Amino acid sequence: MLKYSDHLKAVLYPENLQEVGNNVEKRLCQTIQHFSYKCQRSRNDAGFPYGETTPTELLFTIRLGAPDDGKVFYQQMQRNELFDHTFIFNASFDQTDRLKTYDDAMIVRGYVVDVKEDYDATITENGTVQQIMIHVILLLSSITYIGKEDSYKQLEITHK
Repeated sequence: MLKYSDHLKAVLYPENLQEVGNNVEKRLCQTIQHFSYKCQRSRNDAGFPYGETTPTELLFTIRLGAPDDGKVFYQQMQRNELFDHTFIFNASFDQTDRLKTYDDAMIVRGYVVDVKEDYDATITENGTVQQIMIHVILLLSSITYIGKEDSYKQLEITHK
């Protein structure tokens, strides 16, 4: 079993943080290795946005603690429904492994459109450790940013 530190740069929680508050269990969070997205919208000569937002894909890579941890993304892709995922930045957990503090968070709502896995089994000083990385692409419908003091801004991404 992999041991995670008590202070993580970015973790993925598979639900909406606003709905559960700080009742987030560390065991349900997965370590983010990388994520990227690009939102863009057409603007006129005066700089005002017009028209629809271009479809936005969010790509992220997580390190799985166990092979079955990635199964949820395959299930979400099969169901073709909107799902919430929360990226929590600079999370720290208390002695009971519950979320204690975090700097900010980003709740994304979207469809899982692609999932890929990478396996790496290397022999370390402690024995053989299997590292599993999973790459997920979400087609986003909204992004909600949560800052300090629970302030938040929501970006709705609409397209026909």
